[in-house]
Parts: sequence; structure tokens; C-alpha cells
Amino acid sequence: MSKLHDTLSARFTDADEIRDVAHHGCSGGVSGFIYSSELFEFYNEHENDIESILEQLDVPLTQLVKDPEYWTMQELRESAVWFVVEYYCQCLVDAYAIA
Repeated sequence: MSKLHDTLSARFTDADEIRDVAHHGCSGGVSGFIYSSELFEFYNEHENDIESILEQLDVPLTQLVKDPEYWTMQELRESAVWFVVEYYCQCLVDAYAIA
């Protein structure tokens, strides 16, 4: 198990929240994943695992931003964190049939 998985497992324990994130994403506001500073810290702490997941899923970083011609590194980090959090929650919904 990766440190990222352990961190997300400890953070996401409420089935309703997991379902909400899986179905609606992080853009509506998910505690701990709202502010740029939180996302920056999370990305830096789990950068290798995040990039590994994106690589395994064949998702290039530039696919995560709205306008691939004009982006910032912070936008990439934030989008990558949200993607991985949403993916994690979706996997839980799929695995445990959290409807």
C-alpha cells in the first residue's frame, strides 16, 4: 500500500461523502481539498504516487486542465489532486457498491 492510499483511506470514511465525491467531484468543496495551499501540500507530499496513478491510467497532466495552452503548475497540481481523490472515491463506490 502506498502512503497516498493510506492517507485517503484515513480521510474518507463516510460512505455518503465518498459517494458524493465519486458522483459530483471535488469542485463543490471537499474538506481538506479546497484551498490552493492544501492542494499544494497534498500534491508535494504524494507527488510520486499521484504521477504513478496518472501514468497507469494513461492520463497526461495537460488533459486535466481546462485550457492546455494556458496553464500554471499550480493548476496542474490542483487538478491532479482532485482527479486522484475523485478516482479513489469512484473505485470505492465501484468496489463496495456504495450507491
